[in-house]
Parts: sequence; structure tokens; C-alpha cells
Amino acid sequence: MSNSVEISWDAAEIARDPAVWSLRLPGDDRDTLAATDDDAGKVRTAVHAFVDGAIERVGFAHIADFVDPAASEDDITRTLLFVLDGIGMVVPQNGAGDLRQVLRDRDGDGATALGFHCDTCDLLVLVCLQPAADGQGFTRLAGARRVNDILEAEDRETLSLLRGDWTYDRTGRAGPQIVVSPILFTQPDGTIGCYYQTRTVRASLNADDPADAPRLAALDVLDEVLHRPGIGFDLMLAAGDLLIIRNSRALHGRSPYIDQPGPKARRVLRLWVDKENR
Repeated sequence: MSNSVEISWDAAEIARDPAVWSLRLPGDDRDTLAATDDDAGKVRTAVHAFVDGAIERVGFAHIADFVDPAASEDDITRTLLFVLDGIGMVVPQNGAGDLRQVLRDRDGDGATALGFHCDTCDLLVLVCLQPAADGQGFTRLAGARRVNDILEAEDRETLSLLRGDWTYDRTGRAGPQIVVSPILFTQPDGTIGCYYQTRTVRASLNADDPADAPRLAALDVLDEVLHRPGIGFDLMLAAGDLLIIRNSRALHGRSPYIDQPGPKARRVLRLWVDKENR
């Protein structure tokens, strides 16, 4: 991929041209895909082409009406795995080795917001089984390229620090236990990459150590940029929608929501995929 393909986007840019990143799957194609047969292979090829193009441009791909939300979780998972074949390999997403998880609010206290971060896999794959009853719980997305461009224009000292190595102690979680990575970096294909987990990386620093003060200040600047109005794009996933995020290109988070117990509870199927394993 060349630099000319990558888009330095913010919320307004994404909203102006949804065809770049969002596709609505026709009902006939959805049913064909669910059959996972030879005809479904043709639909899968078209889905792969769209996903690859969207990820190249903005770092994520959204497919509306990807599955029938009335189908069982096992059937939805089977369709999803069929589509992911040829994209990458599903990998464990926690210390227990789970290959799939259904995310839901366990406490019901409304403390459900998530700040911008990157998961430790190539692709984060989400299928909405049931949106939150209160109409909230947006998936928040922010482009690494735009954040990099803002810092390059406004605060090159902070950008230089963020492009240095940072340590993440992930002991007991899935994947590498100790990750050393820049937060923002230029990838071999020329795109701007990112790796960020604010609580984990801050835990490696000492707030009482003057030597760590500049690095903590750099994280504060990064968080301020990420949370500026118009930087992040809020996407509401409807039941049956698919969202694939390239973790090295786009950060994600979630707006808060208040759930209802029972069948109206928000549920999102999550898989982790490593693209390099295909």
C-alpha cells in the first residue's frame, strides 16, 4: 500500500464518505453467506475485497446486515469463521485461551465506557448480537494518521517521545506478556501505526520519579488529542453488523451505556485475528 491510499481522517471525513468504509450486505447475499457453501465462496470473495480496501484507507471496515441476529450464536460464529478464512487466523484473546467471547455488561452500573486503545492482535472482529437498550454504547474510532499529523503540527517534542519505545506488562493475558513498542510509528508500507493501552503503559511509569514526568506528560497530551471533539468517530452497531478494526491503524473505545438485564442486554461477539498467519 502506498501513502496515497491512506486517509488522514477525522469524524467529519468519515461521515462524508461512508462508502469508503461501510457496506450493506443485501439480504440474498447474507443468506447465501450463512450457507457456507460454494455459492457463499463468491460472496466471501467480495467481502474480502471490500474489507481489504477499507482497512487500507481508514483502518476499519463495517458491514451492515452481515448476519441475521435471530440466528443462534453458534450459527453466527460459523458464518464469521467462514468469512475470516483467507483473512487471518483466530487467536486466543485472554489468558484462558478463549477464541470467542460475548461482551456484555456484567455489573449493570453504567460504568461501561472504554477509552481509546489498541488490542494485542492484528484485527479486532466484532459482531453486534444486540445493541444496548438505551441506544448508547457507540464504538469509538480514531485514526492513527490524524493523531500523528496533529502532533507533528502542534507538538513535535511529544511526538518524538511517543515514537520511542514504551513498555507494556501484560502478564497473565493473551499474547506476548511484555510488549515493547512505540505508541506511534511509521510502518514498512508507509502508513502510520499505533499501539496504545493507557492504563497498562502508565503502570510501567512512576509518577513520583522526575525522569518519568516528560513521558507521563506526553501520554496526557495524547489523551487530550484523542478526546478532542471531532477527532473520534462514533459508530452505532446494529444487531447483525460486523466491524473489523486493524489495531495498528485505528484506536477504538466505547461510549457509556446503561443496560437492561435479560434478552435486551447489549451483547457483542468478539474474535481476535492475526493477519500474518494467513
